[in-house]
Amino acid sequence: MFDSIAVFTHRGLHVGKGELGMSKAVQMSMIVPGILLFVFIFAMMPIVLQAGPIDGSLHFSWGQGFQSLKEYIAGVGSGDSFRFYSGKNEYLFWERIGYYFPTSFYYVVTTGILSVTIGIFIGIYFAVSGARWVRSIVDLVGALPEFVVILLLQFVIVLIAKQTGVVVFKVGTLTSEDPAIVLPLIAMVVMPTNYMIRNVALQMKLTLKEEYIGNAKARGLGKVYIIFYHALPNVLPYMKSDLHKLMGIVMGNLFIMEYLFNNKGVSMLIFANAFVGRSYQYDIVVNGLLAFLVLYSIGYTILRAYLYMIEKVFLR
Repeated sequence: MFDSIAVFTHRGLHVGKGELGMSKAVQMSMIVPGILLFVFIFAMMPIVLQAGPIDGSLHFSWGQGFQSLKEYIAGVGSGDSFRFYSGKNEYLFWERIGYYFPTSFYYVVTTGILSVTIGIFIGIYFAVSGARWVRSIVDLVGALPEFVVILLLQFVIVLIAKQTGVVVFKVGTLTSEDPAIVLPLIAMVVMPTNYMIRNVALQMKLTLKEEYIGNAKARGLGKVYIIFYHALPNVLPYMKSDLHKLMGIVMGNLFIMEYLFNNKGVSMLIFANAFVGRSYQYDIVVNGLLAFLVLYSIGYTILRAYLYMIEKVFLR
């Protein structure tokens, strides 16, 4: 009888795992086409939304938009969809993306790792300390839009340079040989780090109230040991579940940062070449947005692996 129950339970677990795997596969089969459709439709908005020639009122021209999509799909096989103009010169997307992609990759991955690392330690500090004024500053910074943070940072650097004659960081990229690196990275890190600090602090506070934490204290374990080897492993799953939100903040900031600092990343490839004269280049916008999806996927995978390593270090 017990053997039958065991066999039934074992089979049930396998069925449950199989169903879970199938459900994830079904979700991905629906999500990926949906994301691609969103990219294609979003990229055609400048074509679809047109101003009337007389009164200037906006009207929709879906026919022209879907015609651009049809031409893009038809040009994939011949390679025409991967050619675009920058000024008067024609380029191949696959050649130019190798120049722009590494810059965006550096900022996305570095920002993600720094945000997670700083968020863990400062979030823990906020959870166990009474530094309310510091938390008030963090909350204030979190309430500011990203472009305001960037402009404030640039203003501070310019003010320091005027007062002291010392340029601490470059406030923008003038040439590809002399790019601004540190200040854009600081600007990129501020908002996602703020998000992680608040989340870690909240989850850590809730975790430290759990019964097993009280049992650990009763056993005479040290405070630091309890925080990092008892509480933190139970906070990390919440951080992993928030990775998509974190990556959303990072990718949104990347658009703003590369534009305001004139850094040669994927978003600048789109901004600089979407319009040539009065012509809109649908193909380069689609390809650039697809490159962003690849960048997002790589960044998310690296952060997931980073949190997995942290979990292995502190899991007991």
